[in-house]
Amino acid sequence: MPRTFPLKAADRILFFASHPDDESLGGGGLVQKAVAAGAQMRFVFLTNGDRNPWPQRVMERCVFLDARARRRWGTQRRQEALNALAILGIGEPAEAHFLSWPDQGVTPLLMAGDERALETICEQIAQWRPTHVILPAAEDTHPDHSAFFVLAQIALDRLRRRGLNVRHVLSYLVHAPQARLALSVRHLALSLAEKAVKRDAIQAHETQMLSRRRFLAHARDVEEFHLPLKPDARHPHHPIVSADQGRGALRLKLRLPRKFLRFAGATLHLAIETVLEGSLRWSLPLPGRSARARLTDTVTGQPGRWASVRITGRTAVVVLPIAAAQPLGQLFAKFDRRRLFYDTAGWRELPVDLDRGPKVRLHRLGTAVVE
Repeated sequence: MPRTFPLKAADRILFFASHPDDESLGGGGLVQKAVAAGAQMRFVFLTNGDRNPWPQRVMERCVFLDARARRRWGTQRRQEALNALAILGIGEPAEAHFLSWPDQGVTPLLMAGDERALETICEQIAQWRPTHVILPAAEDTHPDHSAFFVLAQIALDRLRRRGLNVRHVLSYLVHAPQARLALSVRHLALSLAEKAVKRDAIQAHETQMLSRRRFLAHARDVEEFHLPLKPDARHPHHPIVSADQGRGALRLKLRLPRKFLRFAGATLHLAIETVLEGSLRWSLPLPGRSARARLTDTVTGQPGRWASVRITGRTAVVVLPIAAAQPLGQLFAKFDRRRLFYDTAGWRELPVDLDRGPKVRLHRLGTAVVE
């Protein structure tokens, strides 16, 4: 049964937006209710939304866009976000921070194991000390949204180990997958007045109004936020069906969600956090039929070990060597087969079987010993 979540004056809400406009599309009602309750809010915009070529070409009547044109567009989108926050009731000066990460480049940051990006997230959370973190969902089919979810989960885990634990972490979906997800939803019902203000905030993003109808459809009666799915939760729509760890190998089962999709041309991405080896990032180009395929270490760019891929119809079983990476801390995977701009599916966190890895004892001085 969907539940509401109360907001109060003592709350400190940290809202992460992948692009200018996500604050209005995903949380325009939440912002209004937080302001009314007297809660404090900080907004962190990951990108400036500067790689948005088709609306820019139409609005500026310019076919060729160089770096200077993109910067100009990003500056305009940043100002639109500030205008939207003002409409939603955020006063001056707004607690808005723009990280200026590359638009459509959050997945490369994740797969490069970018430590500066991770520590920036940690710093934003540690400085603000939020009661609530609101972030894009892993299930979102925009690659910037789902990749940031993974970065945020890694950062939150690091902060927990440093003694800072955020009690409430909720996700919002802007680009939703077609399949309906069984999620633990928190509802915020919007009044007619709140819906009207949210519509005004959305329309403040003038550069995006070529898709006016699609954008204004987000001003619904209810805003939904959900708890991130647990690693062992059922995820029937996702191409990565299951994961099993044992005998120094990771066994993944994949199933194509639609008949017209093929494994050939797709890539399996893995973001792995380990106790001893740190962050590992692997990519595996999938073959069209059963074969061995070689992993690439996307941090170093070097070829890695071989994996086996067994394909039967629309199902594939991928076995990857992970003995050197154990014990695992966190494991995220993505089946990357782009449909034009959006993904087939976002990232999925997978369960980690700590009992099957080597036992690690942490000494008082912080060194780790494998037993």
